[in-house]
Amino acid sequence: MIKNILFFLFPIIIYFIASNFIIDTKNLILITLLITTIVFWATSIIPNYQTSLIFLFTSLIFSLSSKDIIFSGFSSSAFWLVFAGMLIASAIKNVNLSERFSTLFSFIKNPTYLNILIFINIFSLLFSFVMPSSLGRVILLIPVAIIVAKNFGFKENDKGYTGIMLAFIFSTVIPAFTILPANVPNMILSGLTYEIYGFELLYSHYLVANFFVLGFIKNLILLVLLYLMYNDTPKYTFYKSEKTLLSKDEKIVIFTIIAMIFFWATDFIHGISASVIAIVGVLFLANPTINIIKTKDVNSINFASLLLVASIISLGNIVATNDYIKEILTSTINLYKPTNYEVLNQIIISSFMSFTGIFITQPSIPAIFTPMAEHISSISNFSLNEVIMMEVSAFSTLFLPYQSPPIIIGLALANIKQTQAIKFLLILAVITIVFLFPLQYYWMQFVKTII
Repeated sequence: MIKNILFFLFPIIIYFIASNFIIDTKNLILITLLITTIVFWATSIIPNYQTSLIFLFTSLIFSLSSKDIIFSGFSSSAFWLVFAGMLIASAIKNVNLSERFSTLFSFIKNPTYLNILIFINIFSLLFSFVMPSSLGRVILLIPVAIIVAKNFGFKENDKGYTGIMLAFIFSTVIPAFTILPANVPNMILSGLTYEIYGFELLYSHYLVANFFVLGFIKNLILLVLLYLMYNDTPKYTFYKSEKTLLSKDEKIVIFTIIAMIFFWATDFIHGISASVIAIVGVLFLANPTINIIKTKDVNSINFASLLLVASIISLGNIVATNDYIKEILTSTINLYKPTNYEVLNQIIISSFMSFTGIFITQPSIPAIFTPMAEHISSISNFSLNEVIMMEVSAFSTLFLPYQSPPIIIGLALANIKQTQAIKFLLILAVITIVFLFPLQYYWMQFVKTII
């Protein structure tokens, strides 16, 4: 009953409050829609797919952007990568490869919950160096995560089960913001930096500048938080199955995954989109002569999650191309007056960019702020390179799950409620802003002579 009342009341309240500040009707509707959509996604007042449909329908009816941009999420590489990834995950499940992959965790000598999390954390982080797409990584890891959790005796409602799922998801998404090809915002930043300013972000320089504080140290904090919040006792030691030879279908799936990872890792040579590579892999496994991906797998796809991903991407694109929102951000930045302390200035700028991610999603942070980086540099006395690196601090700081499509998809595949992730992300965000942002400033001062 309360949710039904809030569903109608909340957008009306936002509309009337915003009408005191916004004159143009279309901009007023856009801001009301954005805030309502974000709150509904974050709180699940109504199912996420309904919120997504309302967002797309309202944007279309009131012409809040062009049709190409409103529906850009459905044509995006990320959307098709998620679609292909779900089918690849089905292929892994169909040939029982997730069981075989999960036996890697049977080598934990002392299976305390902390040791399990440490192993997952290292495994997931290393996977980020091998496979560029965070969406692909999450989709491949979740079936393994479910088997690992069950083999240690955890059931779906157990704290330990939730902790293991979140460990796989967060450990392969959050630290990967500091590994250049590993997440979408990183690549948007790299592409726009070259396109606008004419210099290329090198893999090694990007890693040196960001990985130690925002990757390595943040990953340790992530691990400690997961242990403190979800510590549980394994019910029994991991079951070690008898070694059997790989079946023909298992070999085919492994070969396909290795081939895809190879092409993903070498995209800087051939330039083929990650989604195209994934779709080719799906078509190969679905070929009637192979028939590992079946019609029932397509029919069983979670289209609600696909709709959510497409809507999140569309929202980001609408925001990134909206002149009114850019004007608001520019006006806000112009109000900024640098203090006498550079470390405080860096915290303020990075935090401002981070908070905007709540409304524009992570991929839109580099899309909006990279063109503004030179202006921010001129009013803050930071170099252009330092401002660009602050964007990494910003888009690697998440407050809510919907900000990052890989996290949303991971939670959906693992059947974990968003509320389970929100508390964790908020605590991690506070720790990041208070402790890691200043530490990142001093680290940048230490390494800037070599980057």
